[in-house]
Amino acid sequence: MPFDLARYHALRRSTTLGVEVAYLEATTSTMDDARHGAAEGRPRGTAYVAGEQSAGRGRQGRSWVSAASAGLYVTYHLRPARIESAPLIGLATAVAAAEAVQAACGLHVDLKWPNDLQVAGKKLAGILAESQPHDGGLDVFVGIGINLRTAAELPPEVAAIATSIEGAGHPAPPREVLLAALSTAFDRRATQAEEDPAALIAEWKARLITLGQRVRLATPSGHVEGEAVDVTSTGELVLALPGGERRAFAAGDVTTVRG
Repeated sequence: MPFDLARYHALRRSTTLGVEVAYLEATTSTMDDARHGAAEGRPRGTAYVAGEQSAGRGRQGRSWVSAASAGLYVTYHLRPARIESAPLIGLATAVAAAEAVQAACGLHVDLKWPNDLQVAGKKLAGILAESQPHDGGLDVFVGIGINLRTAAELPPEVAAIATSIEGAGHPAPPREVLLAALSTAFDRRATQAEEDPAALIAEWKARLITLGQRVRLATPSGHVEGEAVDVTSTGELVLALPGGERRAFAAGDVTTVRG
């Protein structure tokens, strides 16, 4: 179904992000579209949206299944006023996406560190943030994939850990409605990342289901196991290790250790 741009703008309340939309029915990756658009001089804040992606990707080089009509696939181009706030943009995106889903269809979602959206332990949405220097500042590209419906061609290993809004028992909202809610929420949260980072961290932390659990963290240097006890002011995960040491980790894949 074609994207209704007029309906989107009638619902959108953002003033910076998503004011302009570049839409393609099919593309390789909205992340690549955003990089190309920025290089060609499209304004920051543009939302690059696609009906489907043939080479969508998630964190750590993983692919993101992006079938037609099965999800909302969008990348926003941001240029933060302060480079120091850039590490918080991924967290701001996660909070905004959770708020947007709830606003668009009433579904409450949890956050798994650092920025996966989950429902009943299954992944509903993923976020990928990439950056590059630009004229003494930083261009940040934030890709978001939210599953509206369960795609028929999901590999079994993905189907076992993924869900969708419909799969969680809620009617899938039109993409225009969800994108308008997302642009509105993300606009506010991205501003908060620069102006009131402590409040953003507190609201992100309140949604994290990772805290209080015994977890195994896959890092570039190997696996680490401990209890997730806190997050830092920049979003790092703090683990209490078996010997009593506490260490903060900026990146890694978390799995819960049962028993």
